[in-house]
Amino acid sequence: MRRSMAVMLICGALAACQAPSPFQYKVPDLAALSPPGNLDADRAACNKQFPPRLGNYLPHAECVNAAVERDAIPTARYPDLVQLQERLRLKYSGEIDRGVLSPREGERKMKAADELVEATIRDRDRGREAVADQRVSRLQAMLE
Repeated sequence: MRRSMAVMLICGALAACQAPSPFQYKVPDLAALSPPGNLDADRAACNKQFPPRLGNYLPHAECVNAAVERDAIPTARYPDLVQLQERLRLKYSGEIDRGVLSPREGERKMKAADELVEATIRDRDRGREAVADQRVSRLQAMLE
């Protein structure tokens, strides 16, 4: 009984320990960097804090997404499309950091997603809802 209790206490103590992760980071406080609405400046701050190297792609994507949420979403005509881009940015960045994708392949996939979003915006602006909906379905399929 004592032995079981000792083992449980040791396991509990070990479970409570948290070793620092090499991937822990702090997303910069964008409000302190530039006034709201300056997406270019906020992206530049993200680029400075998280230069392109393994382990930085996902934190960089999270930083950029925070800037987009702050600077672009409030005035976006189609916030649903911007949020799809954000989700894809996180997906591909995480895959790069995990070694599933090369940085070049991740950039290629994100560029294809960006182009699909731009085409969807043009279709919506022209009233071509059926075509736009097909493009949104393709974007959503890219998330799977």
